[in-house]
Amino acid sequence: VAVMAFGTAQAAPVQLLINGGFETGSYTGWTTTSQAGSSGNLFIDTPGTSTPTSVFSTATNGVGGAFYSVTDQTGGGAYSLRQSFTVAPGASSVILTFQMYANSYGGGPIFGDGLDYTGVANQHARVDILTAGASAFDLGAAVLQNLYLGIDPTASNPNPYTDYSFDITSLVGGGGTFQIRFAEVDNQLYFNQGVDNVSIVANANAVPEPTTLALAGL
Repeated sequence: VAVMAFGTAQAAPVQLLINGGFETGSYTGWTTTSQAGSSGNLFIDTPGTSTPTSVFSTATNGVGGAFYSVTDQTGGGAYSLRQSFTVAPGASSVILTFQMYANSYGGGPIFGDGLDYTGVANQHARVDILTAGASAFDLGAAVLQNLYLGIDPTASNPNPYTDYSFDITSLVGGGGTFQIRFAEVDNQLYFNQGVDNVSIVANANAVPEPTTLALAGL
């Protein structure tokens, strides 16, 4: 008589992003885009110091790390930070986490013309899940889900990092390639969007595996 017992094995969680903490000291793995004519840029900087251009104080990061991403400028502009990620079909969970602050020194949030700084008053930050083919400042059907839209309290500048966590399984769990985007637009006064420790972790469904094989005979 042969008896085989089956158990289940949970696949190890898979990190879908690279350089999410910017600890390479560069934007390796990320795509940075500034709207044409913008007065500033995206910078790799050190938490808890002053911003590179406007020289505003920034919050320390309790999680640690030597680097993070921040937008800074001398006048109006719009900036996009993106990374593609691919989810295998059938993921049991896909969890996005990150830390961010959005310091506006020009009031707001002001929602003008999308992510275009050249028109009407416009001053806010946003975080989105995009299709694979979305462009840097796309706001149409390519936006699968908006996760953050606005600013942090202006009276609290510089704001502390806020921990964000989103279960995006229902959105991307079927599999495919997508993008995570952090973006901001400003044409009222300075705006610093700080981003750190971005992570997208996928867990696969448990699969059967033989755990015990016992043979008994008469």
